[in-house]
Amino acid sequence: MTAAFLVETKPAADPRSPAEVERRAAPIVAWLLGGERVKPSRMAALLDRYARCAVEAGLPLARMSLHVRQLHPQLAMRSLVWDLEAGGSVELGHKDSARNVELYLASPVKPIFEGGPGIRRRLADADCPLDFPILRDLKERGLTDYVIRPLIFWGGQSNAISIATGDAGGFTDLDIAVLDATFPAFAAVLELQHLQRTARDLLSTYVGRDAGERVFNGAIRRGEGEILHAVIWYCDLRGFSRLSENLPLPEVIALLNDFFDVMAKPVTARGGEILKFIGDAMLAIFPCADEAPAMCLSCDAAIGAAEEALAGVAALNDARRTEGKDPIACGVAIHGGNVMYGNIGAADRLDFTVIGPAVNIVTRLQRLCAELNHPIVVSETVACVSRRRFRPLGRHAMDGIASPPVAFALA
Repeated sequence: MTAAFLVETKPAADPRSPAEVERRAAPIVAWLLGGERVKPSRMAALLDRYARCAVEAGLPLARMSLHVRQLHPQLAMRSLVWDLEAGGSVELGHKDSARNVELYLASPVKPIFEGGPGIRRRLADADCPLDFPILRDLKERGLTDYVIRPLIFWGGQSNAISIATGDAGGFTDLDIAVLDATFPAFAAVLELQHLQRTARDLLSTYVGRDAGERVFNGAIRRGEGEILHAVIWYCDLRGFSRLSENLPLPEVIALLNDFFDVMAKPVTARGGEILKFIGDAMLAIFPCADEAPAMCLSCDAAIGAAEEALAGVAALNDARRTEGKDPIACGVAIHGGNVMYGNIGAADRLDFTVIGPAVNIVTRLQRLCAELNHPIVVSETVACVSRRRFRPLGRHAMDGIASPPVAFALA
């Protein structure tokens, strides 16, 4: 690929028809900046309506794609594709996998993200360079013209938007000038949606899905919260102090990430809410109504998550033994009761979490996993309502708990 292929001589609007550019762009810009709004998280809905407005304004669009960088722990970029024949927008999340990196490196998005100018390829021309794989795909579909432009966010960040048509003559200079006239307004509305979605994603990542949504919606004052009935789930990695003393720090971090991966996935898959990671421990809740049927379902979900998590630890240990590493062990405690769910902390540094006697009990209960050599220990509150079978382990003294519950293990 030569540099010449990446530089587009941008077609200017016909100087004889600036009024026509403004006339055709006006309804699209008016919709973007007017009173009608799309839900903040619905980027696909925004692209769909934007493309349809462009078609209604007489632009011969067959396809439009949008590529937006992400501040996200798993996604490097979100891509959305609108297709006239398919009748809507489809959103794709690009994880940092080798395959997706390879696709990105071979795409026209890369030079745009790196600050390059727009690119145009007249696909119907016999000598058109098909220097990106997407161009060959579009030409095979019968599309005749392709344009990709930078879409600039505040601060100068380059995202990308592409358009393609199947009209025999391709896009006219006027068509492209009209779209160029709408891109700044589209970028402004898109960036607002993007920032709101990023805020939600980061809050969900760092404080939990439900807690993050509550914070986003305004639950931010210290002491603000509610009394919630829940099944409380608490796990802890055994022997972590010894491991952290004997292993290099990068290996300790990798071990914790592997451990929390196998702990967290079954909890969230079964409806649990992970509240925090405390060193080598994880606290989660399964909110439910304070009545037997709801408690039963939540208790069984929590126990099922614990069993699946322990199976994940067993698989992780198989891999560790293959690599010549020591296996790990953990325990899971499960209890049910009322908790205060909300904001606690200093005036300018808050934590959205749960507190209460039920939380104190589950952390003490977890210690019995190692002392009694049982990987899952539940309280009598859980054993009495769950459909699973248990055997009693007796009542054991717990620091700071005047009347500790009877502990149970799965039969």
